[in-house]
Amino acid sequence: MTVAQAVDQLSPNTELVGQTIAHGLGGLRSADGRAFPLQRVRVRTSIAGPCARTVIEQTFANLFDETLDVTWIFPLPGEGAITALELRAGDIVVRGECQTREDAHATFQAARAIGMRTALVETEQRGVHTLSLAGLPPRSDVTVQLTIVELLPVVDARFRWQFPTTIAPRYTPGVEWNHSGFGTSPDTDAVPNASRLTPPIRLAGGTILDLEVEIAGPVRSLESSLHAVKLSLDSGHVRVAPSAVTTLNRDFILEFSTADSSATSSRAYTDGTYTVAIVEPPSTVNTRALPRDAVFVVDISGSMQGVKLDAAKVALIGALHGLQRDDRFKLLAFDDRVEHFKANFVDYNDQNVHEADAWIASLHSRGGTEMLAAIQESLAGDTPSGRLRTVLFITDGQSNDESRLLPAVANRRGNAVLFTLGIDTAVNESLLKLLAKAGGGACELCTPSDDIEAIVAKLETRFGSPLLSDVQVSGAARPDGQTVFTGRPAMMLVEGAPAVLNISAMSPTGEFSASIVPEHIEFSLGALWARERVSWLEERLMLRPFEEEAIKPEIVRIALAHHIASKFTSFVCVDRSVRTHGDRRHVVQPVEVPQQWEEALPVMPMHMRMMPSPAPMQAARYASSARPFPNSEIDDSQSISMPAAGAPNSAMQLGSSIRDAAEKIFSFGKKLGMTPSRHPSPKSANTESLRSNESVDYSGILARTQNADGSYGNDIGRSAAALLALLLLGCTRSKGDRRRTVKKLVDWLKTQREDARAIMALDALREAEASPSYKISVPHWNVFTKEGEEGKMLKELLAKFSAS
Repeated sequence: MTVAQAVDQLSPNTELVGQTIAHGLGGLRSADGRAFPLQRVRVRTSIAGPCARTVIEQTFANLFDETLDVTWIFPLPGEGAITALELRAGDIVVRGECQTREDAHATFQAARAIGMRTALVETEQRGVHTLSLAGLPPRSDVTVQLTIVELLPVVDARFRWQFPTTIAPRYTPGVEWNHSGFGTSPDTDAVPNASRLTPPIRLAGGTILDLEVEIAGPVRSLESSLHAVKLSLDSGHVRVAPSAVTTLNRDFILEFSTADSSATSSRAYTDGTYTVAIVEPPSTVNTRALPRDAVFVVDISGSMQGVKLDAAKVALIGALHGLQRDDRFKLLAFDDRVEHFKANFVDYNDQNVHEADAWIASLHSRGGTEMLAAIQESLAGDTPSGRLRTVLFITDGQSNDESRLLPAVANRRGNAVLFTLGIDTAVNESLLKLLAKAGGGACELCTPSDDIEAIVAKLETRFGSPLLSDVQVSGAARPDGQTVFTGRPAMMLVEGAPAVLNISAMSPTGEFSASIVPEHIEFSLGALWARERVSWLEERLMLRPFEEEAIKPEIVRIALAHHIASKFTSFVCVDRSVRTHGDRRHVVQPVEVPQQWEEALPVMPMHMRMMPSPAPMQAARYASSARPFPNSEIDDSQSISMPAAGAPNSAMQLGSSIRDAAEKIFSFGKKLGMTPSRHPSPKSANTESLRSNESVDYSGILARTQNADGSYGNDIGRSAAALLALLLLGCTRSKGDRRRTVKKLVDWLKTQREDARAIMALDALREAEASPSYKISVPHWNVFTKEGEEGKMLKELLAKFSAS
C-alpha cells in the first residue's frame, strides 16, 4: 500500500495521537491503530555454513503536510557488521558512503540544511544504532535498506541466529549531566551516551515484521523459541518464516543443525582471502575435576518481575543442585543493592542446600539493575590454591553500564571463570556476551518459555576447567587465546587463506594441536574479519581508554577499508533529486514493549522508566526548524494502561507453566526435609503425578532429588536404581546433560563397593562408557525396580525401553 492509498483510507475524523509512559515520548498512530512513521520492516537472511547475510528494509511514511525528519534508535545483531546503506524512493536508489563519524554527520547536516533527502546510520553501542532520516517530503514514503553480515555461534552442534526487533527499557546508573540525543534517558557520568541508547516506548500498535530466512544445505533439526514458523523447500534450501503476523515486540530466534549433532570435528571455510576456523575439542579430552568455589548471582531488579524471575529461580536451583560434594557456594541477589544468602562461602551439603532453596524461593523483584556492585562482589577475595572459582550471572542484561562492567570483569577476575545466562524475549545479548568473553566463560541465552532446566543442565557441563584453553592460530583477528567448553567451540577469523591452518591450544593433559584444511565457500569473509578485529579493538579501548590515541586510528582504518560501521565510522546517504522547503516536523520513532514485559513495567523503578528529552539539546542538534510536537500528538499528563490484546494472556499462561515448574522443584526439596519460606504450596508436585505426564523429565527429577553427597536418601539400592535410570536416559560421566549428577552418584557408590548392588550399577556404567553399542538386559536390571521412587522411575524407563 502506498502512502497516498493509506491517506485516502483515513477517515476525515482520524486523529493523530501519541502514547506516553512515565513522561516518555511514545509513537504516533492513526485512530484506526495504524502505526507510523515506521510502516514495515522487511528482513531477508541467507545462511551458508556459519555465515549469514541479512538485508533489512525499513519503510517510513510521512502522512503530514509538512516535511518530516525521523530519529529511530533500533537494534541489530550485536556481532553483525553493517556493510551497506541504501535510500530508496520509487525508482530512485541512492547508495550510502562509509565515512568517519564526524564527516558523515557533517555531510548529513549539510544536506538537511538545504532540503535534501538524507539518511545517516550511526553505531551507538554494540547492537544499538541510530537512523537519522531527514527531508522526507509531505505525503510520501521512503525505504532505508541496510545490509549486515555476521558469523553465527555454534552451541551444542547447532547454529543460532537471533534477530533483535526491540530494545527493552534499560537501567542507566550515574548522575545526570547532559542530554545529547533523542532517547528518553539523560546522559550520565557513568553512561555518557545514554540519551542515544534509550528509545521511547510504544504502548499500543505495532510495526509489521516481514521476515524470511533461507538456509543452504540439508537441515537436520530446526527450532524457533518465540515464534511459530512455516517451512518450505527450494532446490535443497530451507526457507523459514513466522507462521502468523508478527510485529517488532520480541527477538526472532532460530536454532538449527546442518550436520550430524553427534559428530564433532574442527573445520574451516575460506573465500580465498580470509578464513574462518571452528575449533572443537577431541572427544577423548577429559576435564580435570577441581573443587569449585561457585558463586551464583541472580538479578531481582524491577525488569525481572513475573515470568523472568520465576525462570531465573528455576535456573538458580538447577545450577545449585549440580554442584559436587567438595564444592562450596555463595548466593547473591541484586537490584540497586546486593543481598547475600550467607556472608561467606558455605559447604555443599544437604542442610546448606535446603536453606539456600528456601532463600531463593523468598526472592522478589525490586529496584534498578545495578550490576557493577554484584559483579565486584562475585569476584572479590582470593580463591584458595587448588580450587576454581566459577560465577554464574543470571539476568536479562537490561543495563546501559557496559563501559564500567567490562573492565570490572576483565580486571578483577583473576583465575575465576564467569558465565552469563540471559533470560528475556528481548535480551541484551551484546552486553552478556561481552561479559562472558571478558570472564573467560560462555554466554547462554534463552527466553522464559524455553526449557530452563535443560539449558542449565547443559550449562553445568561447561562449568569447571575448559576442554581447551589459549586456542590460537596465526593471523587471527582476535589475537587473544580463546577457550573451548563442552558444546562451545572456538571460532576464529584469519587474515589470509593458508592451505592448512595449524591450531595450538592447551588441554588439561598438556599441549594440544590440530591441522585443518579449509573448504572454499562463495561468501566474502572480509567484512566479518574486519568486524571481529574492530570489536577486539573496541573492547581493548573500553579496558584501556588512555590508549585511544593509538587504537582509534586503527579502528577507523580497518572500518573504512572494509566499509563497515563502527564506533568511529558511519554510513550516510544523500538524495540530491529532491529538495524540500518550509515547516518541518520531527518524530522520534518508538520501539514496542517487549513481549512478556507486562508484569515488569508497573514495578520498574522511576530511574529506569522513560524521562522527557530536554528541548534545548534537541534544538541545538536539529536547529530552529525542529519545532515541538503539538499537544494532540504528545500529552505527558496522559495515563495509559497496558493494552489487553493477545500477548498478555499468553504471558499469563506462560507464567503459570514456569511457576508450576518452580513449585515442582521446591516440592522435591520439601520431600527431603526443606521448608521454603514465603512460597505458595505446590499444586500437584509429587513424583506420582509427574510420572503420569508423558513428557516427564526423569533426568531433571533425579538431578533435583539427589542428596548433596551424591546419594539418594543415603540408600544403596535407590542410588543404584538412579544410576541405571540415568544410563537409560543416555547420561554418563562423559555424555548427556546430567554428567555432574552421574559423577556425584558414582563417587558415592564407589564408597559402597562392599555391596553387590553398588558393584552391579558401577559395572553397568563402566560397560556403557566403554562401548557405545552397549546392550542392557532388562531382567538383569529388574531387581532394582522396587528400590523406592528411583526404582519406580527405572521400571517405567525399562518398560519404555522394551516397548521400543
